[in-house]
Amino acid sequence: MNKPLAPRAADVETSNDGRAHRTQAGPDAGARREPARLEWLGGPTVILQHGGVRILTDPMLGPRGPDAFVLTKHPSTGAENAHIARYTATPHPSLAGLHAVIVSHPHADHVDAAAKATLAKDLPVVIPPTGAEGMRAAGFQDVRPLDWGDSVAISAIGTTLRITAVAAHHAHDPGLDRALGKGNGYVLSFEGVGGDYRAYWTGDAVLTDELRLVAAAHGPIDLMLADLGGVGGDGNIGLRSMTAEDAVTLTRLVNPSVVVPIHHTSFSHYREPIQALVQRADEAGMASLFKFPVEGVAMSL
Repeated sequence: MNKPLAPRAADVETSNDGRAHRTQAGPDAGARREPARLEWLGGPTVILQHGGVRILTDPMLGPRGPDAFVLTKHPSTGAENAHIARYTATPHPSLAGLHAVIVSHPHADHVDAAAKATLAKDLPVVIPPTGAEGMRAAGFQDVRPLDWGDSVAISAIGTTLRITAVAAHHAHDPGLDRALGKGNGYVLSFEGVGGDYRAYWTGDAVLTDELRLVAAAHGPIDLMLADLGGVGGDGNIGLRSMTAEDAVTLTRLVNPSVVVPIHHTSFSHYREPIQALVQRADEAGMASLFKFPVEGVAMSL
């Protein structure tokens, strides 16, 4: 199902004849001449920009501290109402000129209270159907629920980004997977003045057969954004996100040009240190495929 998104007000101007035209000014104009750029804001939160389209993933914008958010159950211990710490200071980039916010699933470690309070309420929000009402209740006016296989398109100054939801199972155990709620991964296909560029963001997914089919179904992948951290891997409940070994396996299967690991380091419920992936990629002879981001530092891709 294709659902085109209307351009935001920031992307159009009105001429003397009263008709709306796309403007060439503002933050998008310079981005047309640049390669894809990514800025990691910690955890699952990334600003990705290519060809004039600028998106924000899973916004976690609250400050460092011992009570960044509360999980209904801790993924390792099962403790109820578990307070999760943010270890690292939150970067504060400009969020001006965003064209959409893309949410993998509505858990408290993927959309926090600070994001709901501070993001512009007219921003399109792409989210699984399970999270749509919660975002509307937070005041967001343009919420676009996507189920697996559904797409939306965003156009800005000569570039179109097609966002397609793909499978992302949060646990290997079917009962736990259902209890955690259906989440999304996404294939992000940019076409236009910046050239064609395709990214695959896994979302909070464990390694399953569906993930193995992404490249075959959607074509060559330039960038893979992989949610890692081995969440739950040290408890008796089971994994909730991939490990370093899973990331290496999935990289072999998807064969992307570059992998940027996210969803690690920033929060206390992440159990596997990112150094595990540094070492495992080196052992596999794949170190050149991985780019390890620094929070708040933009990188070209």
